[in-house]
Amino acid sequence: MSSSATTDVSDARGANDLRERLKRALASRAAIAWLVALGVLLMTPALGTGLQADDYVHAVVLRKLPTVAPPEGAWDLFRFANGDPRVSRALMDAGEFSWSADPNVRFAFFRPLSALTHILDYKVWPTSPWMMHAHSLVWLALALFGAALVYRRLLGATWIAGLATLLYAVDDTHGPAVGWIANRNAVIAIALSLPVLWLHDRWRRDGWKPGAWLAPLLLLTALLAGESSLAIVAYLAAYALHVDRAPLRARILSLVPCGAAVLAWRAVYSHMGYGTSGSGVYFDPGHDPIAYLGALPQRLPLLLLGQFGLPWSDFAALYEFVSRALEWKMIAFAVVVLGLLAWAFTPLLRRDPVARFFATGLVLSALPACATFPGDRLLFFVSVGAMGLIAQLLASAASARERVAAVCMIVVHLVIAPPMLAFRARTMIRVEAVIDVADNTIPRDPGITNKTVVLLNPPNDVFGAFVPAMRSAMGVPRPARFRVLASGTSEVAVTRVDAQTLRVRPARGFLEHDSERLLRSVAHRPFKQGEEIPLAGMTATVTEATSDGRPAEVLFHFDVPLEDPSLVWLCWGEEGYVPCAPPAVGTSETLPAHDFLRAALDANLRAKTY
Repeated sequence: MSSSATTDVSDARGANDLRERLKRALASRAAIAWLVALGVLLMTPALGTGLQADDYVHAVVLRKLPTVAPPEGAWDLFRFANGDPRVSRALMDAGEFSWSADPNVRFAFFRPLSALTHILDYKVWPTSPWMMHAHSLVWLALALFGAALVYRRLLGATWIAGLATLLYAVDDTHGPAVGWIANRNAVIAIALSLPVLWLHDRWRRDGWKPGAWLAPLLLLTALLAGESSLAIVAYLAAYALHVDRAPLRARILSLVPCGAAVLAWRAVYSHMGYGTSGSGVYFDPGHDPIAYLGALPQRLPLLLLGQFGLPWSDFAALYEFVSRALEWKMIAFAVVVLGLLAWAFTPLLRRDPVARFFATGLVLSALPACATFPGDRLLFFVSVGAMGLIAQLLASAASARERVAAVCMIVVHLVIAPPMLAFRARTMIRVEAVIDVADNTIPRDPGITNKTVVLLNPPNDVFGAFVPAMRSAMGVPRPARFRVLASGTSEVAVTRVDAQTLRVRPARGFLEHDSERLLRSVAHRPFKQGEEIPLAGMTATVTEATSDGRPAEVLFHFDVPLEDPSLVWLCWGEEGYVPCAPPAVGTSETLPAHDFLRAALDANLRAKTY
């Protein structure tokens, strides 16, 4: 044998030895601890991100600071709007809700267990967001440990189970959820839900009877952390369909304990007034199934594409700011990519019932997430099935299409995902940059506390939405009231009717984008010509409506002349808000359109978040 041939054989033997060592390492019990540590380590950049968005609302409540309409107590942190028009009107009067909000809108989530963890934060380390983020990382560690146990139950104590745990630990879709303190409920929900599946499997396969009652009990506990825990029921159904070997009747009956737990929870949940209604973004499947089903074909493909490939589903809310055509093109792209992946996974699904379990579970678990706009922070449960399925594909790819798909999955989930997880751990700080550019250019002198700030044409509601709560939490002077008249994503014609009245007409109407309809569904409660919205110091009157129920033109009548020193007029400029003045009586001016995406990018570049 030649020396080169000997070298080739030696190299091949060395590569085989390395693969075998890696397999043994992944199959070992010790790998669980190392993989959990890896996932937590990659998330540590979140420790320095501070408070963001809803975190300020929680801070105001838990520090017992003055606020317009606080939740009904520290245990009810996630009841943002309770459907009471009196409360909504108070929020609208202050400008914390837009003038266009539906007074009957309801955003109320029953998450007392998650609220307890925030109460603990503000009891033990009230001024340390760093420790609050560390608290979230503890829950992440528990979630990763639970995933490892589930994979070892279903795939055996094999290197494939270890590979699935590795893929789950470095999945970058977890970054936005874990890196936002207020979204800890999602991390707690997955941490408590995965043992439900583990207990159910022990009961069904090993005959361990305590699992029959411990699983539904733990499911109830998980539901007290967050509604997303419902997704584990998708995996229980998939288990009965593909893994459980008992007769059909016994498999159906095995779902009854957890099903009863869900029905009991939902009955209490509805009776206590929780849920969502009146929103153009959140659709409660139990309360408004038609709206939910109508949104499903748009949201589901983008969510699943964000799980398996690129781009992230977070971008789904941004496509419409480019064009509606781009939004539909991306949905079509997602359908094509997912179709190709389904074709590539077909041989595996045919030969392996556990693969079918993972596939069915991930698709069904994505359905509850479609109740709101797509975002990778909703994919914790979906990724359980996705990573188990991908691990099986990487371990057994035989056909050409499987090998091509395996290469793609390696690139996306083992090459790109780990550094992206560290990057996306700071996702919310990039949202904060947008809020900061608004906050930094709105006056903050002590005299502002007696004035009304009128924002004529921000690029989007987010450029000011959290300023009131942020300033309250930080002890910075805040205006007595905010008034956001119109979004500036199209040209805004402003006409001075008289000393106290402006006529405002955006070129493409008000509430043009889905994200602006969070507080009002124009499908269920359309605006009508002549409709009046009386607020403290101002009345908005819809003088013309679009065919789809949005205001086309609105008269804003203030209680004082527009030049009154109690009104602070601001328009959007290149670097934030700048002082401006309403036109003279009988004259008009047209404010230029602003690119929301460009404004958000500029804010991040100035803040050096990249």
